[in-house]
Amino acid sequence: MSLDFEPKPAKGDPYCQVRWCWSDAIFMAPPAWVSLSKATGDKRYLDHADREFWATTDYLYDKTDHLYFRDSRFIKRRSEAGAKIFWGRGNGWAYAGIARILQDLPAHHPSRPKYEAIFKQMSAKIVTLQGADGYWPVSLLEPQKTPETSGTGFFVYGLAWGVNHGLLSRAKYGPAIDKGWKALDAAVEPDGRLGWVQRVGVAPDQVGRDDTQLYGVGAFLLSASEVRKLAQGSASKGQTSR
Repeated sequence: MSLDFEPKPAKGDPYCQVRWCWSDAIFMAPPAWVSLSKATGDKRYLDHADREFWATTDYLYDKTDHLYFRDSRFIKRRSEAGAKIFWGRGNGWAYAGIARILQDLPAHHPSRPKYEAIFKQMSAKIVTLQGADGYWPVSLLEPQKTPETSGTGFFVYGLAWGVNHGLLSRAKYGPAIDKGWKALDAAVEPDGRLGWVQRVGVAPDQVGRDDTQLYGVGAFLLSASEVRKLAQGSASKGQTSR
């Protein structure tokens, strides 16, 4: 079955959504299959996840910019300024999904070096796109217009997870993590609500201070869990050195 997002059937979802033909699915599907394989010992779940992940990646991952197109409709589409359209949150879903795959993937799995390589490629690209205020743009190759916390939350989570698991250097990636976490913290209103979360969509869109969604809060909590571990690790090293 094709991974092309078009054409849509007369009724129901696009046929391709039976598979993982959009970047969000990389977070939703393969980590669950890998975890299921770990829990049950049945390698068929892992084999399926591995096969479908790389089919999606071969189709949607831009090997020049090291980012994912949201789906096939965006591969040739360009912004008004002529830039490729790489959705911030769409890449956040994919990046965080790869971290979660690696978390449960067997250490000696033959595809593990490939997952680690693409995670490192994305990490190196992602830190170059962070805005001055610590947020990542809704359209990653275009100027920052407003804060956006869902993509930022996923990126901070993935970067911190990478440092905590020895895949990324604290010296190189720590400043982006720290700046991103401060930006996320600044977006929490006095009543505890997280603002600046791009609404449900399939592409970069406008964001407002009052916009919030559960997935944005989820990304915030994921990032908080890894940033806390990072801080605890630094504190432990400091105590040891004394």
